Amino acid sequence: MLKTIAKLTAVAVLAIGLSACDNKEDTKPAVPKPDPKPIVTQPIAPPPPPVESEPVGLKVSLQRGNVTFLLPAGFSDQTQNSGIVNDSKSTIQRFLDGKTRQSTVSSEVVPPDDMKLNTSDKMLKDLTQSIITELADRYQNIKTTKEENFIVGKQKFHRLDTEQSVNGQKVLSTFVLTVLNKRVVTLQMLSPAKTPEAHQALVQRIIDTLVVK
Repeated sequence: MLKTIAKLTAVAVLAIGLSACDNKEDTKPAVPKPDPKPIVTQPIAPPPPPVESEPVGLKVSLQRGNVTFLLPAGFSDQTQNSGIVNDSKSTIQRFLDGKTRQSTVSSEVVPPDDMKLNTSDKMLKDLTQSIITELADRYQNIKTTKEENFIVGKQKFHRLDTEQSVNGQKVLSTFVLTVLNKRVVTLQMLSPAKTPEAHQALVQRIIDTLVVK
C-alpha cells in the first residue's frame, strides 16, 4: 500500500516538473485566451422512487398454492426430520426456529365422506375444540386466553389461543383453522411461555401474510 502511494506521488511530482518547463522562451507575443464557453446547467433529475423489497422469510404453501403465508427468517422446514408420513388423507408440514424454540405446524385433512363441512361459527369452533380434546393426553392445564373469528379475503378463520403444559414445560399455543375445498386447514404456532411477545409477533406475522386465492 505504501509503495503504491509513493509511486503515484512520484508520478505526480514528475508531471508538475514537466509542465513548469514547457515554455522557456518569453520573446513570443502572448496569445489571448479564447472566451470561456458558456456553462450549461442540467436540471437535476429527481431520485427514483425507492423499490419496495419483498419481506424476508420462508414462504409456506398449502392447498397447491391456494393458501400461503410467510414465516419469519430463521424458520426451516423440518417435516422430513420429524418422521411425518403424509398420505392422501392428510398433509402435515412442520417448521422450526431453533434459536427462538418456536414451531409452526400446518395441516390439511380430508374428512370422512359422510361429514358435511362448512365455515359456520359453530363448525369452526367445534373443529378447533375437537383438536384440543385430542391433544388432552399431551397437554395439561389448558387455559384459553383468546378466541375469535377473522376474515382473510372472503375466507373465515377461527383462532384459539391457549396456555398449557407439555411434558412439564409451559407453552403458548395458537390454532388458526378454516374449511377450504372440502378440507380442514389448520395452523398451529407454539412458543415457550416465557416469550409471549415473540409468540404474538409470530402469530401476527402469519396472519398478516396469509393469502387465500
